[in-house]
Amino acid sequence: MKAVYVADVAYQKYVLEHCGVRITGTYIVSINNNYIYDGELDLKGLFQITDVFGFVKNAIGEVENNLLKEDTLLESEAEPDQELGLYCKVPYGCPYWDYCKKNLPRPSVFDLYRMPLKKKLEYYREGISDYKQLKACGKLKNEKQLRQIEFALEDKGTYVNIDGIREFLSTLSYPLYFLDFETMQPVIPLFLGTKPYQQIPFQYSLHYIESAGAPLLHKEFLAESGENPLRAIAEALCRDIPMNVCVTAYNKSFECSRIKELAVMFTDLAEHLLNIRDNIKDLLDPFQAGHYYNRAMGGSFSIKSVLPAIFPNDPKLNYHNLEGVHNGSEAMTIFPRIKDMPAEEQKKARHNLLKYCELDTYAMVKVWGELVRIVEGDTEDGD
Repeated sequence: MKAVYVADVAYQKYVLEHCGVRITGTYIVSINNNYIYDGELDLKGLFQITDVFGFVKNAIGEVENNLLKEDTLLESEAEPDQELGLYCKVPYGCPYWDYCKKNLPRPSVFDLYRMPLKKKLEYYREGISDYKQLKACGKLKNEKQLRQIEFALEDKGTYVNIDGIREFLSTLSYPLYFLDFETMQPVIPLFLGTKPYQQIPFQYSLHYIESAGAPLLHKEFLAESGENPLRAIAEALCRDIPMNVCVTAYNKSFECSRIKELAVMFTDLAEHLLNIRDNIKDLLDPFQAGHYYNRAMGGSFSIKSVLPAIFPNDPKLNYHNLEGVHNGSEAMTIFPRIKDMPAEEQKKARHNLLKYCELDTYAMVKVWGELVRIVEGDTEDGD
């Protein structure tokens, strides 16, 4: 039981009692993540009810003290004199985070790649915030963080580690496939055998090249909104991706997890599905390993950062130029609504979803192509 939930219930109890409502019990009702939908919704199985009377009794005393502090703050015309701290992000991210660090240099220690917030705050409290200070302090040992600082301070073009990129490319083979899923996460499970918040794949895009120099080809799948997509997408994957071929994904753990879940659900397809999963290579690897970096990446190796950093002026690769669907959140929101749209809107929404997912895998093809170009051009390290 998270303490923040108890604090929330204590506050609600305090307010209700001061409004004249008699409270006889305090409970937290939460979703049971282990509940599996069997075709008929069981509300007792879906929800967990936890009696938190004893916890709330101990926490209620803090409510009035906190309210007094808040009243004092609201009555004051001055901004609160509060240093940045872990409480800005834990248990929830404060919406004023960017405002409160507005006087810090940009970029600052808080932009460093994969440094825990606690460590960033230590540097901040020591007065080491900007990249020049971080470079001069001599404390940083992480090669990728040091490169991020170096490239931010001096625009050095692109750093490449030819040997590292070549080694990664040597793990790929033709025919070469590029795979990306779109998923939704219904809180209340909609389909037989699924759990609350389970990632439900409803769409994929698949670019592929049969052999060196062969044309780029494309296949795609988009389920019918309102219908269970799981069997259909599992069958489509087995149809579109042969066994024992090389597949790439960007941050492959997501695609691998979805495919494994499908294999568990559909045992007759498990051998083929697990073969696909076992042959997936991660296009993120050479970037996360530090084999390719330029200033525009800003310390991020997500494809949404890597793509515009490599191809800054290509409108075909700009997600902002898409219509209707520009990111995964929009995709998972729009797909379940399609079933309730008029026919013309359905057609347009499906088109937009397909174009968005297609760009995801086309982006992977372009990134892979850049890595190939670097190796074949034999660019020297550091160029």
